Amino acid sequence: MKKVLIVLFALAIVLAAAPGVMAAGEISVVVDGKTLEFDVAPQNINSRVLVPLRAIFEEVGAAVDWDGGTQTVTATKGDTVVVLTIGSTSPTINGETVEIDQPGILVGSRTLAPLRFVAEAFGGDVEWDGSSNTAYISLNGNGSVAKLLYQGHGSFRITAEDGTVIYVDPYAGEGYDLPADIILVTHQHGDHNQLQLVTPKSDCVVISNVEALAGGKHNSFDVKGVKIEAVTASNGNHDPKACVGYIITVDGIKIYAAGDTSKTEDMKTFAARNLDYALLPCDGIYNMGLDEAAECAALIGAKINIPIHMKPGELFDRELAEKFAAPNRLIVEAGQEITLWK
Repeated sequence: MKKVLIVLFALAIVLAAAPGVMAAGEISVVVDGKTLEFDVAPQNINSRVLVPLRAIFEEVGAAVDWDGGTQTVTATKGDTVVVLTIGSTSPTINGETVEIDQPGILVGSRTLAPLRFVAEAFGGDVEWDGSSNTAYISLNGNGSVAKLLYQGHGSFRITAEDGTVIYVDPYAGEGYDLPADIILVTHQHGDHNQLQLVTPKSDCVVISNVEALAGGKHNSFDVKGVKIEAVTASNGNHDPKACVGYIITVDGIKIYAAGDTSKTEDMKTFAARNLDYALLPCDGIYNMGLDEAAECAALIGAKINIPIHMKPGELFDRELAEKFAAPNRLIVEAGQEITLWK
């Protein structure tokens, strides 16, 4: 027993002597909806996430060469050449220096480099979900400058690459400054239909549950290049004859705005539609709870699942959001804007 204690004490000293290395949970990296597997795990060092460079660069289609003499990685794709030397904070892209605050390191035979540098070197985008230790990277030329601003509760704004502005269920938070091209309302409860918050453009199109269900069916629309399809939304508090969700396709990105709902039969067909985002309510009072929402996320199969409408009377609740145990979960706080990608 004494020997065991001595060994444990010595191990503690060794770990304490490793400056800047955080004992964080396992870090996941999702590239264009695909969760990558690494033979060397990503690391959190000095509050910076370092990821295996070769695996991600090869995922984007870059050729990667290693010079052991100079400990330098050179990655090439098309006309773009990225050069990073182990221990240096000054890698180059096409000969121009890009300063990084954490140098690349060697772990075994693998080069690890800062997440944002690796993601952006070939023109990608990255979002970091610290609550689940997950990096969402858009590479392979599928990036978009489309944005989604989560305003809180069930309200959010989408801005397309060409500047088209779409508001969904205006009610909560801020970010109503951009004039609207399209306003979508899933139902007529007061926390989803406050149109007076939005300044409409002269040719703004408003689609509510009334238009979406006209003729006793779920209708589809094509407005300013944005495709909008009404789908079922239903539970004990929401009549399917007066409530809808929407599948919105903007810049080729498919977004499921569930509205106020619980699990529906429609959801069984969604996996085949290759949705990119699903925004799911999970308050457990007026809608499905966290467990059912996570079950729906798995059923729907969207690349990224975002919890919304978590707590009546609140824009956002991080504690509840972190209990949303869905695959490829991304927590977006009220007032936060994210880049959308396929």
